[in-house]
Amino acid sequence: MSTFNQQDLAKAIAAQHAAAHDPSSQVRLVAGPGSGKSFAIEERVHWLLSTGTEARSIYAISYTRAAARDLKRRIGAYCESRGITASVQVSTVHSLALKLLRYAGLLSSYPVTPGILDEWEMENIFDAEFAVADGRSKRRCEQIRRDHEAFWDTGDWNPPNYVPPEPAITEQERSEFKAFNSSRTRAYSFVVPGEIVRLCVEQIAAGTLDPVETLNLRQLIVDEYQDLNPIDIDLVDQFAKRGVTVFVAGDDDQSVYSFRHASPAGIQDFIRKYTAAGQHSLQHCFRCTPSVLTAAQSVIKSFPLPGRISKNPISLHATATPPVEGSVQCWKFKSAVAEANGLAESCSNLIAAGTPASEIMVLLSNRRALSPEIVKAFLRKNVPFEAIQSEGFLDSDVGRMALSILRLACKPDDYVAVRVIVGLLPGVGVKTCDQIAMAVIANNLNYKDIFVRPLPPRVFKGKALGAVNQARAILSGPTTWTKDDTIKLRRVDLLAILDGLFGAEEVKSLYAFLDQFPPESTLEEVRDFLWADNDEQQAKLLEAAYTRLNLPAPSRGPLPPKVRLMTMHGSKGLSAQVVFVPGLEDEILPGPHRRPKIGLVLEAARLLYVSITRARAACILSYATSRMVNGKFTNPRPSPFAAHLGTPFIQRPSGLDLAEATSIRSTCVQMEAH
Repeated sequence: MSTFNQQDLAKAIAAQHAAAHDPSSQVRLVAGPGSGKSFAIEERVHWLLSTGTEARSIYAISYTRAAARDLKRRIGAYCESRGITASVQVSTVHSLALKLLRYAGLLSSYPVTPGILDEWEMENIFDAEFAVADGRSKRRCEQIRRDHEAFWDTGDWNPPNYVPPEPAITEQERSEFKAFNSSRTRAYSFVVPGEIVRLCVEQIAAGTLDPVETLNLRQLIVDEYQDLNPIDIDLVDQFAKRGVTVFVAGDDDQSVYSFRHASPAGIQDFIRKYTAAGQHSLQHCFRCTPSVLTAAQSVIKSFPLPGRISKNPISLHATATPPVEGSVQCWKFKSAVAEANGLAESCSNLIAAGTPASEIMVLLSNRRALSPEIVKAFLRKNVPFEAIQSEGFLDSDVGRMALSILRLACKPDDYVAVRVIVGLLPGVGVKTCDQIAMAVIANNLNYKDIFVRPLPPRVFKGKALGAVNQARAILSGPTTWTKDDTIKLRRVDLLAILDGLFGAEEVKSLYAFLDQFPPESTLEEVRDFLWADNDEQQAKLLEAAYTRLNLPAPSRGPLPPKVRLMTMHGSKGLSAQVVFVPGLEDEILPGPHRRPKIGLVLEAARLLYVSITRARAACILSYATSRMVNGKFTNPRPSPFAAHLGTPFIQRPSGLDLAEATSIRSTCVQMEAH
């Protein structure tokens, strides 16, 4: 077993506390992977509360809805463990904007407080119905929407990081989108994320909304600041201009969301914008072994973004007793099939050597190019693996229907949940949903009321009437449930609804899903689990449910006993003992759409940096010298990043053998003492 050097550990904790306790009017914390950023934020809230700041005047922002819930849970547990029980507000920036507008009474044109659509809903509700209403393809309607999102996020048409479609979006299309968006969002009571933040900033600029007095906010904490786009940053600046203390945390080396118009310039420019801001940097890495950290640093320093914030990260494992070096291996295979087989063999032997399958991660920069061969190899080798999340339970009809029913139990006026339920009814398509919405709008009706109150005569006909009546029958139950109802109380009812809609065979996945939870878990806990961004968040939520009920956690551990196969972007915020990064080829990373733009090549380097630093003990990177593309064999070039890992690529006929896997497992065991 290995233990951290106590002097180095004390320095790391002191740096976290120095940032958390900084009384400056603005504070920037630059925190690399595994350096304790979350701890610093938790300590920040604890320090504010312990020095007399009211909980209701503290607001924290995280990047996604699930991440915000996780941060709120962590802050609460951290403060409670130190003798302070208080609930601070934590949400996404979109939810903050929505709350401001609601409290200021500026959402009166919506029947109820609107919700915020997720990506699945944007595609399957918004884009799909816009296509029906406008007579264009769904793909074109998505392009028109993204054109508006680019404007909402940045304030400019055709901004940087936006690739206009061919043909370009016309003014006529923009006009038609505006009309559809205005009526449909109000019928279903939802907002598009970028639009709601821009609307909030516009109201502030017009003097019709005071963001500070509206929420009585005095302390604003922003996690993952590098992921904010220009309009998000503008909203944060509006608070700072009005005297709110803003504490931002992030890392420009981990800015990988340019397709959402985020830029590392935001966190880089913070101290130029606020010259008196307190500046802090967390240099000690708790997560990565020295070998892993060195390889990641080699890549990011070889492809630096202009204005990059200088860093000197140090692995705490380097000075541990005994030191733990870890390992980075670089492999090349004769074919993509050989690479996939090597991954499968490696994972199989790692598991045989005692590494939990859940502590192995395979990260893909291009799912379409890499996933099929890897999945086939894993199946041949009987490697247990968790599919990429977009292929999982939530995006099945059963999963979405279950989530929507649970959402209604937790929030009875969730109009979007009602729309999802209607659209997932067997035999009901987008055209029927559009007909129902058009009838609601044309006849001055309320969308949810048509499913819970007596129907007006002669408004709905044919398939539309059948769909409304079928939905009314289903909704009669869940609309009487509450978020505090237990699975034990509602399991039979929930399964009966889904069985009746999809059949027992299709609903088997729901049985397995519900079996993970103690019977006394609440519907709200199950909903939040479904809404989680990744399996680590789900594991924490499940563990919290067991803890609340004073029950021992499942013996198999909180994470499913499966190798995690996921995208590079999807891995952000996660970690594993062993990480594989296959497909390190020019046509895959950076790939043809990034190569012509140096900024996107640099972002691809940051994406590789993020991927390598998910590994705690070992990282194995690989590429193939031949690959089947569109039915033809090609001979891809290595990625330009391959020469900057500090480790030469060696030809491998196969993956890790049992002895190599056992050696890596020994490293993991050494680290487990931390």
